[in-house]
Amino acid sequence: MTALLGVCLAFFLFIGLSTGRLSASRDAYFVADRRGSALTIGGSLLATVVGASATVGVAGLAYDRGVTALWWSLSGIVGLLVLGAFLVPRVRRWPAYTLPGLVGRMYGPRTAVVTALLIVVAWTGVVSGQMVAAGLVLSVIGVGSPGLWMALLAAVLVTYVIVGGQGAIIRTDAVQAALLVVGVAAAVAALLLAGDGLGSYVQALPDGSLAFPVSAAFGWDNLVTTLVLVGSVYLAGPDIYTRLFSARDTASARRGVLGAALLMLPVALLVTALGLAARVLAPGIAAEEALPWLLYRGLPPFPSALLLAGLVAALMSSADSTLLGQAVALADDVISRIRPLDDRQAVLVTRLCVLGLGAIALLLALSLRGVISSLLFAYSVFTSGVVGPVLLGLIGGRLRPDAPAALAGMCVGGAIGLCGAIPGLDVPLRPHLALVGLAASVAVPLAVTAFRRRVLGRTGT
Repeated sequence: MTALLGVCLAFFLFIGLSTGRLSASRDAYFVADRRGSALTIGGSLLATVVGASATVGVAGLAYDRGVTALWWSLSGIVGLLVLGAFLVPRVRRWPAYTLPGLVGRMYGPRTAVVTALLIVVAWTGVVSGQMVAAGLVLSVIGVGSPGLWMALLAAVLVTYVIVGGQGAIIRTDAVQAALLVVGVAAAVAALLLAGDGLGSYVQALPDGSLAFPVSAAFGWDNLVTTLVLVGSVYLAGPDIYTRLFSARDTASARRGVLGAALLMLPVALLVTALGLAARVLAPGIAAEEALPWLLYRGLPPFPSALLLAGLVAALMSSADSTLLGQAVALADDVISRIRPLDDRQAVLVTRLCVLGLGAIALLLALSLRGVISSLLFAYSVFTSGVVGPVLLGLIGGRLRPDAPAALAGMCVGGAIGLCGAIPGLDVPLRPHLALVGLAASVAVPLAVTAFRRRVLGRTGT
């Protein structure tokens, strides 16, 4: 396994180094010259959205509470389907590199800066979640500690993101997506062949494990919260929008999004099956150790090696896209507004931001040590502050708030979501503050805009 892991990491570094010479301009480094086809955009999206939460996290949820773990991935699928069916043309009509850049064109530069800062804070949790999962998965090969593997993953992905930019990420994502699908499929097949078939696992599961759509451990309130909190990230995710801006045309972007949504379903089913199998084979372990346990003890060597390669590919493909997205937002939507940068300077500053943000994400990963907790931290802050105003702006018409109103909504919603995401902070309604923040980020812009139009006689920006 160690040799296979070394080959994978060396390959990803090779792709980054080989693409670096093409990434000297904003267009090349930020959006790969906007040349993505439906196939490359779809593969890149699949590899990006199926990361720590959809693998280690979902398997852990399945181990803990059963089939209802599917809702984490199903919420993302619903979000992608809505995005592909209705919102892609609206996103593509705004020429931008990033989600904050799109927001800046809708609401002005101050709102773009606030959006970028919220993304930088929130998406640090996403990158750290991938690192936490990597530590859990890679430590099973018996060499080194989880912290050491987190540091190694951080070093590798920071290196090839700095060198290759978006072009390197998209080129590796297709291979990473294929490795993931092959790995989880091989693992499920091996478990079924090694046992007495599907029926033996079903009979050995705890009562209620197959309950769906809700169960004793996952009620309707949890379902609604997951749909809103997770699904909305797929409606306005910074890494997803970067893929839309990297497509060569709107049709390619739309087909890529819908294709990724459809491919997510079999992956989600397979990962959930692995979590349930781990519950039967290894009762009593920590939930998020389900996949690592299967790698180390539950699978024959060859399927285990394939699953390891697939998981490493999934974690790196999510972490690199997210890391570059937040670095571009910080460099191009915050720093360049303070001090204008030409293309060469913008790419240099972005690379420095990749280095700094990668180090911060590693420190957060070493402190949080939980995949779902890291992702919930990120999603709570982002969903509460950004999603509402972005969707209002894309819908347009009289629902589009003016710039001060959108900015107020982001600040109020983001602050509420942050209060609910900070570990150890005891505030009222803490479990539901992300939803409260999202509601506030919609209600405040609409109310402020209505007030300004009626009392001040303004029509908005």
